[in-house]
Amino acid sequence: MYLKEIKTQGFKSFADKIKIELTNGITGVVGPNGSGKSNVVDAVRWVLGEQSVKSLRGEGNMTDVIFSGSKSRNPLNVASVTLVFDNSDKYLPIDFTEVSIKRRVYKDGTNEYYLNGEKCRLKDITDILLDSGIAKESFNIISQGKIEEILSSKPNERRIIFEEAAGVLKYKKRKEDALRKLDKTHDNMNRVNDIINELSIQVEPLKEQKEKALKYNSLNSELEGIEISLITSDITNINYKYQESKKRIDELNNEIIEILANNNQNEAKIEEYKLKLSNIDAEINNKQKELVELTSSVEKINSEKNIILERKKYEVEDIKLHDNLISLKEKKEETKNSISILEIELENKNKEIDKIKSNLKDLTDKFNNNQKIKNDLQNDITSKIRFENSLNLKIQSLKESIENNSSLPFAVKSVLNNPKLRGIHNILGKLIDTEEIYSKAISTALGASSTNVIVDDEVSAKEAISYLKESNNGRVTFFPLNVIKPKGIEEDVINDLNKETGFIDIASNLVKYDKTYHNIITNQLGNVLVTENIDSANKINKKLK
Repeated sequence: MYLKEIKTQGFKSFADKIKIELTNGITGVVGPNGSGKSNVVDAVRWVLGEQSVKSLRGEGNMTDVIFSGSKSRNPLNVASVTLVFDNSDKYLPIDFTEVSIKRRVYKDGTNEYYLNGEKCRLKDITDILLDSGIAKESFNIISQGKIEEILSSKPNERRIIFEEAAGVLKYKKRKEDALRKLDKTHDNMNRVNDIINELSIQVEPLKEQKEKALKYNSLNSELEGIEISLITSDITNINYKYQESKKRIDELNNEIIEILANNNQNEAKIEEYKLKLSNIDAEINNKQKELVELTSSVEKINSEKNIILERKKYEVEDIKLHDNLISLKEKKEETKNSISILEIELENKNKEIDKIKSNLKDLTDKFNNNQKIKNDLQNDITSKIRFENSLNLKIQSLKESIENNSSLPFAVKSVLNNPKLRGIHNILGKLIDTEEIYSKAISTALGASSTNVIVDDEVSAKEAISYLKESNNGRVTFFPLNVIKPKGIEEDVINDLNKETGFIDIASNLVKYDKTYHNIITNQLGNVLVTENIDSANKINKKLK
């Protein structure tokens, strides 16, 4: 193995791209003082990882090795040097016949290392060259004054030179690294033991706190379930009572309309009977007048009859009187007949009057009864309307209670209701919708995550957390939209699942949501399977292992 080429551009005085080819023989670089001969050696040492700017004859920063310009040339922004080694004898432990090592530095101080064109670390280059004896401090490179330094060095320092030449220096370095790692491990073990001792004191109180927290979470979850069930039951019962009351009100309204119609008909009949009764009373008065007149006539005739009879006693035979008597008798018979007829008619009229009075009484009673029913129905309707208004107020109160997140933890509500916080969307449970048949499965799958708050990013989450700490309102879990990654199930597994009886779908496919929240919904529900029953779940579970 030997150094085959040196390529440099922008390094110190080498402003232009320069390529120095080295052969198997001796290559010498000659030139007057200040021509840059030493810069060639500096370039080699720099590529091999020299970090000391002073060793490279610089002043302050590594950027001093970049060409700084001249009167006729502008300064450059980058410096790079490449060493190409012939590795046909496989001296370096790498499967290439030619190995290139490149270092590049930018004006901002950024260093880059390349091995055969691939970006790498300085440690990678050092590890490759460690067994070869080539390094930034290797004695393969002897600069000015180095020989005098070697001759005047102490025995311990000279021993390092011999060890490096013998190839044992790498093992000493490995030993030093191992000892350094071992010391670091001992320090870490001591620190871990200190932490364990410190934490062991806190274990028992933390255990009690954990048990209390678990019990609290269990009771809180149970309470939330009971509250939700109670609210759902109240809404169902209230809605049922509301529908029943509304149906009863409609029936009562129909009955009132029917009663009012019957009342109108009865009132018309009453008026008709009253008019008929009035006519009959007038006719009765007329008949009574006629009866009085006839009675007077009868009395007059009876008087004349008595006179005639008296006269007859005295045997008065007057033909005229006799004729008059016959005429009076005939008139009397006619009057009697008329009186009989009138009495029969009067009796019939009285019966008709009694019947009309009876009908009138029945209609009046029926009217009064209908009026009472109407009043009762009106009172019942008023009561039902009052009850309906009460139900509407209760329903409205429950709706407002649900819309205002009354069942949410106080910390979550304080975050949602704080207008000063930015980037707050809503809790996860409010951003999804599903059919009634899947609601219990989705709710169980989400669990406590349904009250996690969706935010735009970590900044919004940090602001909300700072607010909770300052106000001491409790804890909230946040889902930043730009952080949460989706989860899913492999396509071939889904194809197998679709063939299984009892498999319904993946939980994330059973909910509706805005596409903005796709990552979060699939993160929570994308790997949850929904089946028809527990038997199907067990069967699929065994098949998927």
